[in-house]
Amino acid sequence: MQKCAECQAPFEPRRSTQLYCSTKCSGRARERRRRYTRRTTARVATQTLVAVERASGNARLLTAEKQYRHSLQSGTAAVLSKSHETILAKDKVIDEQRSQLQLMSAQGLDLCGQLAETKAETVELKLEVSRILKDRKADLQDLMHIAVRMLQLTNHLSIPLDRPTAEIFRRRSWNTKIPAKSR
Repeated sequence: MQKCAECQAPFEPRRSTQLYCSTKCSGRARERRRRYTRRTTARVATQTLVAVERASGNARLLTAEKQYRHSLQSGTAAVLSKSHETILAKDKVIDEQRSQLQLMSAQGLDLCGQLAETKAETVELKLEVSRILKDRKADLQDLMHIAVRMLQLTNHLSIPLDRPTAEIFRRRSWNTKIPAKSR
């Protein structure tokens, strides 16, 4: 006897490499592995996208700093003729503006990264919703198949449906009469 790797139910394996008691358990395990692979791939893609966005933002920051330095150098040549106090005042304003520019660019980088992460999470959630809807549809089909089989058996054995079961059929608007052909 061996325990199923999925549902932990004991079973007698047909071959030495058999891990699951049924194809249903095997399919569940395979689907779980596929979901893990998709999520891992989505995370790697998200991290790559975030890294690209940050690199792009850093490049824009460097370009802005080069332009700032260039404008500072050209502005410094013109200001040399002014008094020393005026130069100090302008340098202070420039330093404040540079700090504000760096802060704004850092905030922009953070927003780019958050946007990429949100997009990846949205894609992952859409995949999960479609998988859940597919599973619900399969479960409903299984239940309908079981209900038809139960009706066939009760009609064949001439046993009436119990009240709770009949109430379920009535609530779902399922017909409890089986045509003579399908008996």
